[in-house]
Amino acid sequence: MPFRLDYRSAHRCIGIDRIAGLPPQFEGTRDGWLFRRHGHGPALPLSEAEHADFMREGVRAVLLHAVALPVFGWLAWLVLARMLPGWSTNPRAALFGVVLALIGLALHLSLRHRADAPARALAGRRPVAPARDPDDATQPSYGTILVLMLWVLFMAAVGTRQPPGFYIAFATAGLMLVLFLAIRRWRFQHRLTPAQRQRLRTAHKTERRERRAARRWWQTPLYLLFLLVGMILLGVIVIVALAITARITGTTIADMSFGPFMTGFLAGILLGCFAIAPFDRLCRRWTGHSTLGAFDWWPLHW
Repeated sequence: MPFRLDYRSAHRCIGIDRIAGLPPQFEGTRDGWLFRRHGHGPALPLSEAEHADFMREGVRAVLLHAVALPVFGWLAWLVLARMLPGWSTNPRAALFGVVLALIGLALHLSLRHRADAPARALAGRRPVAPARDPDDATQPSYGTILVLMLWVLFMAAVGTRQPPGFYIAFATAGLMLVLFLAIRRWRFQHRLTPAQRQRLRTAHKTERRERRAARRWWQTPLYLLFLLVGMILLGVIVIVALAITARITGTTIADMSFGPFMTGFLAGILLGCFAIAPFDRLCRRWTGHSTLGAFDWWPLHW
């Protein structure tokens, strides 16, 4: 099947490397492409057609997993309601938050396995360049993880529009995510050798100096404006998805039960991330940074 441009464009926005929390694994050359597992393994050569096939399969895997998350979340709520009929809503919501986080982790592990497909397919190929040091660009710092935890707790504490069970599930799933991210960061650091850690620190210092020298005074406030507008657009799309779900179920958003509300909420988040991709490209062109790129570390990989 000939390669089509839409898959190349889709790969830039929702490529499997990006969604799986990996650095870019493909590098273009004059003769074709190089594949580096996890972005730092030995460079394995591949043709344009092979690269197109891997990108096509990666985009399909991302879309399949994006559909699977709200579907499995809905089924999990139905199963919990059937298995625990004597539980009240709040304890069941707390358990649902844990189950939803584990579903998300399982889907990311599956996506991570799919992202390794080129490594398995090219295992017998001779590398043309050695491995290099791992890059921590997709790894959250412990400070970022702490801020995320405080934000989750704050949003769960101030929320009043939905039933308490929603905020309990939100806080439980969010704290599970924080725990996974902290373990991920710890595992990454302990896989590095002392020499690799030192080179990484030196590279960060050099990068910060270069950014300060190249940054213009207006780019930071413009980036924050883009980020704010992007989050507003995402929120609007989530509200529209909830309104559509309420229309389908014959209720209002305020009166919607927990299961349909979570279905509409998760679907809105996924659709919103896809919808604001063109807005994100404009942000990168004007500021050199990505609004969605601020969350590149969000998906888990192990």
